Amino acid sequence: MVGVTLQRAAEWMNGELVGGETSAVPTGASLDNREIERGQLFFAMEGEHVDGHRFVDAAFDAGACAAIVRKEWIAENKAGGPVIAVDQTDQALGDLARIYRKQFDIPVVGITGSNGKTTTKDMTAAVLSTRYKVLATPGNQNTRLGVPLTVLNLNDEYEVAVIEMGISEHRGLTYLCEIADPNIGVITNIGPTHLEFLGSVEGVAAAKGELLEYLDESSMAILNFDDLLLPKERAKGRLLGFGIEKSSQFRGEGFVLDREGCGHFSLQGQQFDLHIPGRHNVYNALAATVVGDALDVPLSDAAQALQAFQLTKWRSYVVEKEGVRVYNDAYNANPASMKAALQSLKEIDVKGCRIAVLGDMLELGEGSKEAHFELGRNAQLFGINRLVAVGEFSEDIAAGALEQGLSPKCIHAFPDRKSIAALLKEVLREGDMVLVKGSRGIALENVVKELGF
Repeated sequence: MVGVTLQRAAEWMNGELVGGETSAVPTGASLDNREIERGQLFFAMEGEHVDGHRFVDAAFDAGACAAIVRKEWIAENKAGGPVIAVDQTDQALGDLARIYRKQFDIPVVGITGSNGKTTTKDMTAAVLSTRYKVLATPGNQNTRLGVPLTVLNLNDEYEVAVIEMGISEHRGLTYLCEIADPNIGVITNIGPTHLEFLGSVEGVAAAKGELLEYLDESSMAILNFDDLLLPKERAKGRLLGFGIEKSSQFRGEGFVLDREGCGHFSLQGQQFDLHIPGRHNVYNALAATVVGDALDVPLSDAAQALQAFQLTKWRSYVVEKEGVRVYNDAYNANPASMKAALQSLKEIDVKGCRIAVLGDMLELGEGSKEAHFELGRNAQLFGINRLVAVGEFSEDIAAGALEQGLSPKCIHAFPDRKSIAALLKEVLREGDMVLVKGSRGIALENVVKELGF
């Protein structure tokens, strides 16, 4: 943390430094005593199941330079090192990062959307890294805790920051924007995610639109123009669009998916050849390319970076064994990403049967049964030959497919994943392709492992 002493950090967090050298400079911040590095601040967070104050001494043993704790805790406990006593540790983390961010006059790209945030963030970092030293959100740490931790990793070496921002509540994105202070904003798409908290797709659009409200006239908004739900009218500064269907400044031409489901397209005369499957990843690549273009990265460099790009574990890849292909997209799922995956499977050349193993979509609230019924209908509409539904809402998925016309003999519903691999081993034939997708809590990647892929 450049130029921030313990005393200054305490002032920024409206806290009180108790013990320690006031001039000591922390090297960063951590919430986990098991991962803390020497010289970092340890923030003792109170979680639903675990209170970080229990691990203050362990953090000092691991090399923490100071611990940020609640005032009530230090009044009743003795710490093994210097502490900064604050009212709320989560708020203190946000306050520290918000003020620290103001020390750096660099482009900051804020990325949000219902789907594709992490992949778009990683692609954007890959494109920008061809020209700049880039700080990017690690993994999918896009929460009100993850965003400030990323910001606190800024130093004078970084020329650009790419910050992923995820929310499940109204005004949540505004809070993250106040910390990250983006001057380039990307919204990948709008879909029915976190409906349990945001109420409706319109509520999702309003929540994601908070990014556009935050960006001022000197900023830039980059939006998916194929998504009619995106509130383009809320952009105040320069607006750039991307897509493969509607008219936009950055429209991918000649889009096709190859046998592995990987996308190929051209943009302003430059050919792009992706090595990751799915129509949705073409949109993610376009978003990353537009950010690169806005920051003077040539299209040829972007195309080369994206051709070499590979996804993180469980995020959309195709594997083949004995003539059977598995499209493993088991990392997460919501109605929009399910539809995109089904559409991608339809667009891939398959000689045999198209089989979909679809798990529950979580956090959909009161609309869960209806959303899963619609998922079953979409499976039939997108040409699925055999459907395997898994989880609490498996019967709703099955009912939707049945109503849409899929044969009962080709519909299987299971409350859990225990019997799925055995069924697939029985029905799979050479030339078939299997899509495996569900929410993180369903852990359908285990089915892929049981199949031997």
